Amino acid sequence: MRQKNLFIRVDSGLDVGLGHIMRCFALAEVIKTMNFNVYFISKKIKGNIIRNIEDDGYKVFHLDSKSNWKIDARKTTEIIQHFKNEKNLLLVDNYELSKMWETSLKPAVNKIIIIDDFSNRSHNCNLFIDQNLHTSKKEINKKIPKNCKKLLGPKYTLLRKEFVECRKIIKIRSGKINRILVAFGGSDEKNQTLKVLKAIKKLDKEKINVDVIVGEPNKNKIKIKKICSMLKNSTYYQQTKNMAKIMNKADLAIGAGGIITWERCCLGLPSIVSIVSKNQEDAVNAVSKKGCLINLGRAEGLISEDYLNAIKKLDSRKLVRMQKKCMELIDGRGTERVAKQISLIAEK
Repeated sequence: MRQKNLFIRVDSGLDVGLGHIMRCFALAEVIKTMNFNVYFISKKIKGNIIRNIEDDGYKVFHLDSKSNWKIDARKTTEIIQHFKNEKNLLLVDNYELSKMWETSLKPAVNKIIIIDDFSNRSHNCNLFIDQNLHTSKKEINKKIPKNCKKLLGPKYTLLRKEFVECRKIIKIRSGKINRILVAFGGSDEKNQTLKVLKAIKKLDKEKINVDVIVGEPNKNKIKIKKICSMLKNSTYYQQTKNMAKIMNKADLAIGAGGIITWERCCLGLPSIVSIVSKNQEDAVNAVSKKGCLINLGRAEGLISEDYLNAIKKLDSRKLVRMQKKCMELIDGRGTERVAKQISLIAEK
């Protein structure tokens, strides 16, 4: 029997954030238990967390951060060709790569899997994954091959094992806000964390505990850490591996859209959300309509008072209702479902 390999082409860093690589890591942790060897292929972008992936035992092949799609495709092909005579699958989670890149890789691999929750371009793949609520099957069908298998909707959300485990011991919230989690993703390019901390300070409630999580790429992390040290009952975390446990203790989260939206939903955590990039817009709007979060809109125009007013408007009945809606939307088994489908197409 030929060795099965899954190559994951994904990036992380200041410009692209950390969400893509973290959900791919979640999938890697499950798929490696199904007799796959897993390898990452990533550009060395400023603020990347390649070292973290390597520290967890994965081989990461590095690409030049300035390479165009043609060079990227050629280098990726060369890496995979070192594993000839093996069953090689390629998973791509990258907004910069599309049909031309994938077509050039086709001869080097057995199957191509695409994760794309932006869906603004065509693909040449065997399996297509989009976890969004708003995704139109009709529109997707126009952008992928006719025989491509589709996994669409929140039931295929990729979440790390820690969230699946915490789901089993989920905190049943009373609707009272005793603990707030502030987390705007890896880089927080729109600098929203500082605005939220300013808002929380104005609440003037000494009994509220605050957990602040920033990523390694965050340019303001030193300033944020200093403010946290001056704020009563606050705890500062940088690139934590205990996100699920911290999230499970919170009564309210304030943060960005993106993959963290699904993590909050999995643990039934009500949230106040600002949209920090265009690709988050449709998903945040859709999840907001489901009653799972408070949508403040685009982050650029927000000030600390907007966050303050949003917190003050929340009542216990609304928070309890939001928890219920969140848990109905995400069951935490998406990673397992996707891994099984990848294993199945590997055998075809």
